[in-house]
Parts: sequence; C-alpha cells; structure tokens
Amino acid sequence: MNKFDRKYKKIARRISPLDLTSNFSQEDLSWDDFFTDRSSVNSSSLFLGKYSEDGIKFIMERFGLDRQARHLGLRHLAVAVDTRDPYRHRLTIYNGRHRDKDHIVMDFVAKYQHLVPKDIDAENEYSHQLKVLMVEWLLLQNPKADFSHRRRPLPGQRYPGLGLGDQLMALFTLMGRHLQVDGIINVPEYFHTGLIFSKRFVFLSPIVQALVHQVAHDLWKKYRLAVIAWASATDSIINIETGEPQIWEPRRQIIPIQSQLRQYFKSDEYIGIAQRVKDEKVFTLDEEKLREALSKMERPPFQF
Repeated sequence: MNKFDRKYKKIARRISPLDLTSNFSQEDLSWDDFFTDRSSVNSSSLFLGKYSEDGIKFIMERFGLDRQARHLGLRHLAVAVDTRDPYRHRLTIYNGRHRDKDHIVMDFVAKYQHLVPKDIDAENEYSHQLKVLMVEWLLLQNPKADFSHRRRPLPGQRYPGLGLGDQLMALFTLMGRHLQVDGIINVPEYFHTGLIFSKRFVFLSPIVQALVHQVAHDLWKKYRLAVIAWASATDSIINIETGEPQIWEPRRQIIPIQSQLRQYFKSDEYIGIAQRVKDEKVFTLDEEKLREALSKMERPPFQF
C-alpha cells in the first residue's frame, strides 16, 4: 500500500455515481439534476459501463491529477472515450487539441473477462473462476518532455514516462473495487514494465514472480533501470546455472481485489514455489553482448 491509498480512499468516499456518469460539468448541475434518476443512463456510451468523459475529467480534478499534469507542462488535457466495440473500450487522454500519437498522454484499452488462473499457469494452484478487468494496452507518457543524460529511453518509449506510477496504481485499485471485479490483469510486453508494475501487481505464476524479482536483486546494485531494460530486450541477461539468456516472455500479472485471491498470493503454496525458484537462480549481465547490440542500433539509447 503506497502513501496515496488512504488519501484516495477518503476522496473516493465523497464521490457519487452521478459524478462519474454525468455528461455535463459540475458547474452545469441544477437542483433538478440532483433529484433526477440517473440509473437510466445508457451504459453503452460509458467507459467500462461506468465512466463518462466528464466523469473522467471530474476524477482527474478531484484526485489532483490535472494539477500534477500542469507541473509536467501538460496544461490542456482532453479526454476521449471510444465504446464502439462493446467488448473492448478505449480511453485516450491528449494534451492540446491535436488527436495524434505525438499528443497522447494516456492510452488505455481494457475489457472484462472471465478466467481460471490454473488454466493459464500450470504451476498455479488457484482454480476458482475470476471476473477480471483485462488491460490490453496501457501507454503513459509525457509528450512535452525530452530524454536526457539522466533519463534514458526505455524499450518501447517514444517519450519519457509521467512519473505518476504510484498515484495511478492506487487509482487502479480503487477502480477495480468500483467495477466489482476480482482483479485487474496486465500483460507487460517488456521485462522492465513487469518489474515497475510489480510494485502493485503480482504475477499469476509464482515462477515468473520469482524470476523477475531475482533478476532485479542480482542486477540492481550494479546497473540502472535503463541498462537492465535494454539488457533484457537484447537477450543479454544470463542465467548462470544454464549459461543461456533469460528470455522475457510476457505473462499475466494481477492486482488482486477479492480478499480470497489476495490471501492466495500470501499463501505457503505460492510463496513456497517462488522461494524455491529464487534459491536456485542467479543472473548476470553479459556486458559485451549488450554493448555489441547497442552499437548496431541506428540511434542507441546510451553508450555502454
């Protein structure tokens, strides 16, 4: 639990369903609106059946995200919701009036899904069906910022990140409770995103959970995040036991919302499998291989 969880919970208690579904600003509300039954709002036009564009703007204002965005130079945020596909909704936040990839601040694609963790990861003992929010795509970036000597680009990045990870993870947890799902699932494309999100998400597979944390443990003291990220992307992280590269394969990780599911990830079964993997694995970075891979790039992210 990060420092924003308690703060955001208090704020959330003062937000009503009307705030989230209305298609008009709070300044436009009349007395009649407060006594109008809003239960008939067409949920097909709402993001994930719960949030209107104005509702999302209200959330950004109430939780202080618009103020933090202004500090990053993002002063004219615009919200766009696309619900044309009833099973797959998209939320995009732009900076300014342009609607192109160079003005995207956040791009979020998600859908509801039912799954059984045991069917996905054979070593997973949790066999109850879950209703989850599946994050198919999540992009967070600051199109007004530039990379620097201290902030190198990570694999897949066009622009630096927002630096609002803890706030967004706290909001994700609140959103999961509001949507009444058992958990929120993400499938990180890159090792470094899986590592960053593991502050809040946990991998369904205890083996993958252990591998990610052991790689970080073995390499973090010597190398910064950008080096580790590009080492993974160029297959330069080596499993000392086998002498082979530790290839990253995207796997599901989850924010567990349901109490029984949360307890599973604290169980002897899950922790036991993870601990056995950690005890057996040691990783190192093949600096020569990484250096060679970077030298072949047209625009290497850094000199190593």
